[in-house]
Amino acid sequence: MADKHNMVKAQLARLDTMDGSALAAKFEELYGFKPCDTTPRHLRRRLAFRIQEILLGGIAEADMAALERIAASDPLANFTVPKDDRRSLKMAGVQLRRVWKGTEYVVTVLGGGEFEYNGARYNSLSRIAREITGGHWNGKLFFGVK
Repeated sequence: MADKHNMVKAQLARLDTMDGSALAAKFEELYGFKPCDTTPRHLRRRLAFRIQEILLGGIAEADMAALERIAASDPLANFTVPKDDRRSLKMAGVQLRRVWKGTEYVVTVLGGGEFEYNGARYNSLSRIAREITGGHWNGKLFFGVK
């Protein structure tokens, strides 16, 4: 097992020496499709995960089954807005709701690309998602409208 860990360390160290185009090529090699337009930092993170998954193994089948059972019993786990309802992001007054870590967050669409959350105006759902989570999220994905 120590040998595999050394291989992982060597592969991860190699990622730090690669530029954006080399990282994109490695991503395509390991995932089987081209990455979206993203930063080298993000590509390194995705590649580091994939390398560890390949060399050390992914999530166990029993654990995956347990996670799927949990998700199946949670009505918000797989919530998406039907394609026809995505136009609601342009309709003033529509409310987007998301439960995050046990707390429900509500965003109101103001129209014209603006949103209201917690008494403040935002021109990006991603900024609101970052405000809520402290991390970088695609706002439409976070609120289930993508």
